[in-house]
Amino acid sequence: MSFGAYLKKTREEKGLGLNQLSLKSGVSSSQISRIENGKMGTPKVSTIKKLAFGLGIDEAKLLSIAGYLPEPTKTTENMIPIKPDDVISVPVIGTIKAGPNGVAFEDHQGTEIVMTNGLDISYEYFYLVVSGDSMIGDGIFDGDYALIKKTQNFCNGDICAVIVDGEEGTLKHVTRSDDSIVLTASNSKYPPRVFVGNKMNELLISGKLVRTMRMF
Repeated sequence: MSFGAYLKKTREEKGLGLNQLSLKSGVSSSQISRIENGKMGTPKVSTIKKLAFGLGIDEAKLLSIAGYLPEPTKTTENMIPIKPDDVISVPVIGTIKAGPNGVAFEDHQGTEIVMTNGLDISYEYFYLVVSGDSMIGDGIFDGDYALIKKTQNFCNGDICAVIVDGEEGTLKHVTRSDDSIVLTASNSKYPPRVFVGNKMNELLISGKLVRTMRMF
């Protein structure tokens, strides 16, 4: 089935007219019509992501139908085929703060596809865009994407996304004892930050670093 035919079939199954999908996705109804009728080529990835959002379906499925994700019949010996179930979409966040439910996402920058290999998908995940050079000793640089598993469980020394005083989201090594929490950078020009007593309540562990990604 062509991408356009699949898009039309899915739209109709969702009970959406062209104008309704246009409003939900931000893609013009005329462009959607041309796509469905095969009068234009495969849309850009950004357009497909918008259409998936408007349809309320996993964008990986649409990307696979469009040919952006490899299929087993198109792979070579040094490539590993993936299926739509092998990937998930996670939000990309520029800023995290404390919110009523634990973590408030701010400066939402869209989504990115993540391979589920090695992930416990019973957890939620998000990308935090790294700001600054405090973690360069761990090979984490300004502008990198840090994949964070939303959990407050960690082992001493783990790199975690920590919210300080409800406002400042930071990525640091965390060491916790009965009477203190220490946030440690991996750049020697930044001294450790020690929180003791009531100051420990100013910290919220929003998640644990799983992996990083660099955009070129």
